Amino acid sequence: MGLDLYVGPLTRYHLGNWQTIMQQIGAQNGYDVRIVRANEDEEAETDPAVVHNAVREWQHWLGEALGSPAAWLESPSQPYWTDKPDWDGFGAVILLAAYDERPDLRPAAGARQDSPREFGDAPAYQAASEQPQRYVTLLAGVEWWLPLTEDPVVIEAPRPTGQPTRMASIDRLAAELRLLNERANVLAGHDPAELRGAAPGAGASLEETARFGLAVMLDLVETAIEHRQPLLMDY
Repeated sequence: MGLDLYVGPLTRYHLGNWQTIMQQIGAQNGYDVRIVRANEDEEAETDPAVVHNAVREWQHWLGEALGSPAAWLESPSQPYWTDKPDWDGFGAVILLAAYDERPDLRPAAGARQDSPREFGDAPAYQAASEQPQRYVTLLAGVEWWLPLTEDPVVIEAPRPTGQPTRMASIDRLAAELRLLNERANVLAGHDPAELRGAAPGAGASLEETARFGLAVMLDLVETAIEHRQPLLMDY
């Protein structure tokens, strides 16, 4: 099961009125790509007005719970943006954040290295995620980053569909990714647009994979901030 990132209105996301990068490529080349998601609701509501109203009510509830507005623009027809860091690119970024928090638990050269796809098994991640200092949302299992007016750090709240999800501010994610890039020198000397164009192949180093993942994530984070829209993990 792959990992995509989606930036755009929740209404459109919950209606399923969007295509992943692989689906877009398939449509351009005349074939269908079927996406199988974890815990997908096969009887999801398809009426745009009903879904839009549910999302607006959820925004109002969330704003009251946080004590500050959660009132970004929502409609079924607003544009969206998406890309695919997949679990390799995303996991490599998470591992670099964990190693920056706990450098003592980074595998030595020549030792067995942690797998980005299985970052949750890495000792550095397990230790750093207990009490992260620099990369709170990256290491705390956040899956939704929202354009909030106040920073709640990390919250766990039900989605409009009721599924409990860890959420945070899109602005905090941006700050964490920029800090990681600065401290780990991830993108130095590289063109992010070129990096986003091709995922590293099998056998790529952690650093190469993290460059790709960070380039994809930063691009979508900046888009989410510019348009004040949520960024969601989709898998």
